[in-house]
Amino acid sequence: MNESNDFLKFLINEDIFLIDEKSVKNSQVDAVVDHEDTPQKEKVSTVQEPSVELESPAKPTHETLILFDNPTAVNLPTSDLEYLGKILGAIGSSIEKVDFQNVAATTPKTVGYSYVIAFTPNHQLPVPVSTQQYVSTKLGDGQLIVADALNNISASPDLRKKLWGVLQQVFK
Repeated sequence: MNESNDFLKFLINEDIFLIDEKSVKNSQVDAVVDHEDTPQKEKVSTVQEPSVELESPAKPTHETLILFDNPTAVNLPTSDLEYLGKILGAIGSSIEKVDFQNVAATTPKTVGYSYVIAFTPNHQLPVPVSTQQYVSTKLGDGQLIVADALNNISASPDLRKKLWGVLQQVFK
């Protein structure tokens, strides 16, 4: 084992075998089956292994990702979605031009996005705890804006002003 992979033996308690793609595509397996009725082992017909092709990670459909926290449903509530449509319209975008991830249901995947707007302080992103809300922060190759939940923003003129200020800076 390489020194860089030594830690894996503490995490994985099973034998791991590396299989190159060529051997998987061209291999044949002879299976031996024990029958309880007969003490002899029978040879089963040769089986062609299916080829295994790994898919590349899903690429973002749009350049902007909206993160939200909704533990009771998969999607944003309708009222929040309508309000978000107004916000996105003000910066020249729309609901159809952004991707969504519910952080209550999955760990967010932000690679490849130019802009990530988290409408939750519980965004689960690997950023310093000191990341302030309503301030644009660098996240990988993109920009991160952390804001309050959409229902809180729609109810507070002060939060709307803060959000509008940072959106104007980022989406010039």
